[in-house]
Amino acid sequence: MDGSTAVAPPVEPVRGLRNNITGKSLILTALAMLGLGVVMVHSAVASVAEPGQWYARVDVRHGAFAIVAALVLATAWRVNYRVFAAGKLLPWPSLILLLIAVGLGLLVFVPGLGHSVGGKFRWIRFGPKQYSIGFQPSELIKIALVIFLASWLTRPGVNVGKFRTFLLAVVVTGGCAGLVVTQDFGTAVLIVLIAGAVMFLAGVPWYYLFSIIPPAVAAGYFFIIETPYRLARITAMLDPWNTTNASAYQSQQSILSILSGGWRGTGLGNGVRKLGFLPEDSTDFIFASFCEEWGFRGAVLLLGLLLFWMVHCRNAASRASDSHGRVLAGALGAMILLQAILHIAVNMVMLPPTGIAMPFLSAGGTGLVLMAGAAAMIVSVTAHPQRGKQELGKT
Repeated sequence: MDGSTAVAPPVEPVRGLRNNITGKSLILTALAMLGLGVVMVHSAVASVAEPGQWYARVDVRHGAFAIVAALVLATAWRVNYRVFAAGKLLPWPSLILLLIAVGLGLLVFVPGLGHSVGGKFRWIRFGPKQYSIGFQPSELIKIALVIFLASWLTRPGVNVGKFRTFLLAVVVTGGCAGLVVTQDFGTAVLIVLIAGAVMFLAGVPWYYLFSIIPPAVAAGYFFIIETPYRLARITAMLDPWNTTNASAYQSQQSILSILSGGWRGTGLGNGVRKLGFLPEDSTDFIFASFCEEWGFRGAVLLLGLLLFWMVHCRNAASRASDSHGRVLAGALGAMILLQAILHIAVNMVMLPPTGIAMPFLSAGGTGLVLMAGAAAMIVSVTAHPQRGKQELGKT
């Protein structure tokens, strides 16, 4: 022995979920919300007679998509999130994903492919009419944009302090939001907010981000003023009991659903507003339906799950072994949490109705499966630490 201190080699990265409390907690929380969603969607449509074959029922389809989402949660985290940042000049995998999402978004406007619900072309449908499956491209655009910005802005050669970098990110974000805004204003707003969160986490100067506010407010004002029904919804939020404003009806029924739940709730399956009074009770207003049947105690349970989710998303981001993982986990976690907050705010008439679904709970196959994919990607950040970033062995 020469008396020198021997240093053990770096510990091999632990891959998977063994001893990964954060990853396990994220998956279990998402599965718990998925389960609550299946129960609530079945309850919401149980009293509504739906025409057509059994496989066309909302609850049957939601249950099938929930199974697919659970499988995505259980398996997709095994894919290393770093594959989206591969490439020398640009993160080509994430860029290709974003281009595919935008291409699908353009197909919405193609006659014969675009599918309208309530006068809005937000879906494309595949397959024969009786077996067709709808796909909502805006959901994919939202997630693909986060993946691309996180993969690009954290590359070693990208200087996020340069205004040119910021401007390019704004152009990409504006293009995605502009494609969606005419048909889905709420998702367009969410896209802008989440893109801003990605830039902030990546280190873009705050004064650059604040410069977005005036043009964003001006654009929002234009789309609201030029569209009478959006202005009517804002008026309904300010005065939900106005009997002359037809747009106030949803707000009224949502408030009544929440208030009628009280402390204990009416009991699972015993909700009254779902009997044709509350529109979109299994999608845009599922939180109100949940509160009516589960009461204040149930609402606290759901909010507790969201708080638990937020804490572990923060842990996943703060313990990531590289800046790419930190930004990706933080932004995807913030996206899911922010969407949940917007959904609850709409249901409580703190915001005008915007068609924002509750993550993991609302009926809708596209959002359900893609949200599961986003959650699995956060888990991937915790399951694939970078070599050399682990704790060294004791000397």
